[in-house]
Amino acid sequence: MIATYGLGLFYEGLLARQSSDIMTFPFVDRVAAGRAYDSLAANAPVSQRAMIVDRLLKANPASGQSWALLSYVDWLRNGKHLSPAGIAALDRSYSLDPYDHDLGPWRVNFALENWDALSRDQRGLAISEASWILQHDWRAEPDLKARLKTIRNPLGQVMARLELVLAP
Repeated sequence: MIATYGLGLFYEGLLARQSSDIMTFPFVDRVAAGRAYDSLAANAPVSQRAMIVDRLLKANPASGQSWALLSYVDWLRNGKHLSPAGIAALDRSYSLDPYDHDLGPWRVNFALENWDALSRDQRGLAISEASWILQHDWRAEPDLKARLKTIRNPLGQVMARLELVLAP
C-alpha cells in the first residue's frame, strides 16, 4: 500500500505533465503546482494563470514566490495596475521572504514598475532587497542590474538609477 502511494507521488511529482492530485489528496502537490505554472505559455489567459497560482498558494501558503505571483495575477486582471489585494499580496510576499535569490530581481522590478501604488514601507522593502542583492548576491546581481535599466515607470526609474549609482 505504501509503495503504491510512493509510486503515485513519484509519478505526479516528477513524470506527469499535469497533476491530478489524486495521490496527494487532500493536499495539493507543491512540485506539480510549480511545474504547472512554469509550463504556462507567456500569453496564457489570466484565468488559467490565476487557477494555477491558487493551487500554488494551497500547496504552500508560506511561499513568498506564490504571493508575488498572486500580486502579478492581480496586476494582469486590473489592466496592469495593482489593486489593494495585489498590493497586500506583494506585501505578504516580502514578509514571508524578504530576500530571495531567485525571486528578488523579478520582485524588485515589479515593485519599481508599480512604485506609485506602494506604501513607504513596501518601497523600503523593495529597496532593501535590491541593496542586499547588489551587495551580497553575486549570482542574482547581473539579472537585477539588467532589470533596473529597463524600468518604465518614471518614479521607479529614479529609484533604479539611485540603486545603480549607490551599488558597490
